[in-house]
Amino acid sequence: MRTGNLGTWLLQGTYPRLYIPVLVIILLVSGVRYHFLIGTEAAEAVRAADVEVRRVGDALLPLLAALPEGNAQAAADVLEQGAAGLGEAWASLRWQAGEAEPVVLTQPAVAAAAPQWFLQWLTITPPIKQFGRAIGNGRAGRLTITLQSEPLVAKVWRAVEVQMRISALNIFTILFLLTLLLRANMRTLRRLADATSGFRNGHLGTRMEVSGTLESRAMAEAFNDMAGKVQSLVLSLHDTQRQQSEQLHFNRQLIDALPMPVLVRDAHGNQIETNRAWQSVRLAAADIPGEAAHPWQAGSPPRTVAAPLQSLSAQLAVAQNNEIRIRLADGSEKDMAYYEAPFTTTSGAAAGTIGTLVDVTERNRALQALRAEKERAEVTLASIGDGVITTDPTGHVDSINEAAQLLTGFTARQALGRHIDDVFQLGNEPVSLSVGTADGHDTVTGALQLPAPDVLLHRSGERYAVEYTASAIRPADGKPTGCVLVFRDVTETRDLRHQISWHARHDALTGVYNRNALAERLTHAIFVARQKGNLLAVCMLDLDYFQAVNDSHGNRVGDRLLKETAKRLSGFASGPSETVARMGGDEFVLLLGDQPDVASIEARIATLLEQLATPYAIDDRTLRTTVSIGAAVFPHDDTNPDTLLRHADQAMCRAKSLGRNQVHFFDVQQDHAVQTQHTRQTRIAQALLHGELVLYYQPKVNLRTGEMLGVEALLRWQHPDQGLLGPQHVLPLIEGTELMVELGEWVIREALRQMRVWTQAGARWEVSVNIAASHFHRSNFVERLKEFLLAAPEIDPRRLELEILESAALEDVEEMRCVMRDCQELGVRFALDDFGTGFSSLSYLKRLQAETIKIDQSFVRGLLQGGDDATLISAIVGLAAAFRRHVLAEGVETSEQAARLLELGCDRAQGFGIARPMPAQDVMAWAQAYVRP
Repeated sequence: MRTGNLGTWLLQGTYPRLYIPVLVIILLVSGVRYHFLIGTEAAEAVRAADVEVRRVGDALLPLLAALPEGNAQAAADVLEQGAAGLGEAWASLRWQAGEAEPVVLTQPAVAAAAPQWFLQWLTITPPIKQFGRAIGNGRAGRLTITLQSEPLVAKVWRAVEVQMRISALNIFTILFLLTLLLRANMRTLRRLADATSGFRNGHLGTRMEVSGTLESRAMAEAFNDMAGKVQSLVLSLHDTQRQQSEQLHFNRQLIDALPMPVLVRDAHGNQIETNRAWQSVRLAAADIPGEAAHPWQAGSPPRTVAAPLQSLSAQLAVAQNNEIRIRLADGSEKDMAYYEAPFTTTSGAAAGTIGTLVDVTERNRALQALRAEKERAEVTLASIGDGVITTDPTGHVDSINEAAQLLTGFTARQALGRHIDDVFQLGNEPVSLSVGTADGHDTVTGALQLPAPDVLLHRSGERYAVEYTASAIRPADGKPTGCVLVFRDVTETRDLRHQISWHARHDALTGVYNRNALAERLTHAIFVARQKGNLLAVCMLDLDYFQAVNDSHGNRVGDRLLKETAKRLSGFASGPSETVARMGGDEFVLLLGDQPDVASIEARIATLLEQLATPYAIDDRTLRTTVSIGAAVFPHDDTNPDTLLRHADQAMCRAKSLGRNQVHFFDVQQDHAVQTQHTRQTRIAQALLHGELVLYYQPKVNLRTGEMLGVEALLRWQHPDQGLLGPQHVLPLIEGTELMVELGEWVIREALRQMRVWTQAGARWEVSVNIAASHFHRSNFVERLKEFLLAAPEIDPRRLELEILESAALEDVEEMRCVMRDCQELGVRFALDDFGTGFSSLSYLKRLQAETIKIDQSFVRGLLQGGDDATLISAIVGLAAAFRRHVLAEGVETSEQAARLLELGCDRAQGFGIARPMPAQDVMAWAQAYVRP
């Protein structure tokens, strides 16, 4: 209703739409102004009257006080004099001297000069003033003056009347000027309407006369400018139509002038037109590759037949390449390549295809000759004993002979396409072989001896001493097209050098590593421990009372004892991550790497103490000796090699001071840490038992369609004191324990229970749960999973997805593959989580038949920063498409990241930019309200 009234008002003429609001505004402003004016004038009238009363009272009071007592007539005369000074505004004057009879002088009400309505509306309370003074004999005189209100109101009315005359003059002036302005504008609008009507009727040369007021001239100039542009645009359109007609005629002549046969078909496969070359070959539209008939090759199947066109829209921007053989009218045959590519309308809609035939007979003959030449070269390379590898200009391997395969460990299939640095790996640095390096150092004969390390790393880890040369491959034009690398095994000639190197790193007496080699081994052991996340024990051993053996039996027996001790230590530390070194004198260092926990280290050292305490048989003597051991643990104690050795030495000294023949750990807080770990695990078990652990769900959506695909179940701890905690407060504390398995089974059961609730509500979403590696490798994992699925028969197992970390999946690929296969036979689906952060290869991806690959959020986070993350994501999407897997991006936080993922071909995503993890009861409402950004 309100909208209708406004529309009716807007349809009125200009005069009422302008005059009425102006009058209303003027009246409102005037009302406000007069309200304040009357208030101000009334206050001023009262103030002036008050001043006058004070003046008269101050003048009369001394006169009245001086009168003799009881002279009322004299007092009345004085009061009349004062009344004359007040004019008509006074109402009464009263004088009382002590207890005498008061003298009162009054005046009837004066007729006011203001209108009656104004008198009734404006009420002014007249001021009443009293004056007092001592008049002798202890008496006091009091004078009271009372004023009338009508004279005060009349004074206010006179001021208002003057202002009303001024306001009337102002309103008249404003309305008069407004009328003049409107009449001028109406004349301008009539001229504009006339010009517009003429322009609409096709008179494109119509223009307005530039005259009148400044606004009228501006409007006329704007209309004339617009009319000129429209006239130019119409003329330009006519010219464009003529040019398009000429262009179409030229295009037709151009297609007819092409020597290649050209066929144009619409979106339904119907022929639109052909050029003269196609017509000269006399091929029908149905004779193209992929159709039912091939009349150009009767009785002979085509050499290469491509799949028929199934959907034009599915192959936009992708040309088809079908090679066929046709028989001409003279009986000769030719190899022809049929290329067909889609074309679209200007709006991007599919319009049809353009096909052409290209004679490739000579090209095929050249390819056959090239293949024959390549086969001869490969036979020659296979017959020589040196390894030969050839690369393209960018350094990627395009051939490798049998000898090179044996020395590098790469088969031809594995090596082809790889960079030379990946296949021909030297001990310290890559070859970096490319046309740039080889061509820049090439000799006159074409051979190049690279000044690089000469130890080749076999794929298995073995090392071979090699000599190698490289040169650029130049055809007749002299431009390099690749490189050739020739190398041979010279291991036998390096044995002596290796012996010298061995003595530089080993103790001459005992044969174990010396101090110099220990520094390298310790640094490497720390690196490996940091990579694997395991512990490394640095143990300092000192023989107890060794000096007494030297003093009693001589240095020769002491040296024999050191050798036997070193032999026992070497036999004990036989693992690849364990090292024995002699520091000098009777001190040894033992590195125990790849240790899961401190308890394992303690058990190993206890075993070592028992072995070293066994008596030694030296010559005809039986010697008994013990050792004191100090241990420092990486990373609990420190991460610096020198610091770890110093701490181990301090701990060894502490062991000696405590009585020898024992081990002492530098980490004095170990017992407290173990107790704290156990307490935290117990608290988590209680939280699981008391229902404090809950599942939150993070939606997964299709970025292109906006469809919600499913959710990922994420663990949360509703701690009674600390509030809602993430999984980082739970999972690291129970990793590798039985509690991890118990928690994993609870997560699966809880996810299935929630799926049952959503199914009853009509939502059949896929739910993903994360499974720890230790849980997944349990022997009864498949049986337990089957029990959970049987307990929820209404749930389709295909809606349950198990997420496995890529790094966990690579720990034992074969076992992982078998367990995944058994679970998939139950209907369960799999996803590889954090893909790209591990060291997986294409073979692993092929063997692990996970239906979904999840791109790690670290790649998504750096997607817009211009690094290699976009390239990595594009490669992962390509791998997923090649292996027919789904790909989903994690950690999407912004709409820009989502748009970039769509450009790279990744449609599925989850992250805070889409939705944060939420309780199960909030998922339905979120799904209904979700709108694709």
